Amino acid sequence: MKKKRPGLTKKFLVSLGIPAVFIPGLILASILGWNWQRDLARVVERGGFYQTLRLFPKEAVVDSVVDGDTLELENGRTIRMVGIDAPNRGEELYGQSLEETIKLTEGKKVVLEYDEYQDDKFGRILAYVWVSCSTQKGCQEGKLMLNKALVDEGLAKVVIYEKRKKLKY
Repeated sequence: MKKKRPGLTKKFLVSLGIPAVFIPGLILASILGWNWQRDLARVVERGGFYQTLRLFPKEAVVDSVVDGDTLELENGRTIRMVGIDAPNRGEELYGQSLEETIKLTEGKKVVLEYDEYQDDKFGRILAYVWVSCSTQKGCQEGKLMLNKALVDEGLAKVVIYEKRKKLKY
């Protein structure tokens, strides 16, 4: 009897560690004739999508700030700071959170550190954002974790993701 291959479903792709943002494109490519079994096996052998520096860079320059916890990089990718939630437009402290994030990141190089969850359902990269610093409260060895700094200043709150692995910070 012939061994049945798994179908190219969202559940199967997630089990391979493929970021949710890529799933619709991969399914479309398979419909158009892509040999997904061979090519996905190669990706998995090389450490998976999360090891791809083009998709998940370790350093990047911030092009603009969307809000207190979301950045647009020069390469077009969107970063959402993992583990925090800053006020949205119209909420109290929105302006202060936005201003602080702009002051510390816009036009500057940041270091990105990833946790267990590296992307969200909106296609944003989830990361801890480290900025260079000298005198800011929380500055250690010339770097500051922006996620924590915003929480410490009361400009964001900690977010606990239920039914998920614990974050490292």
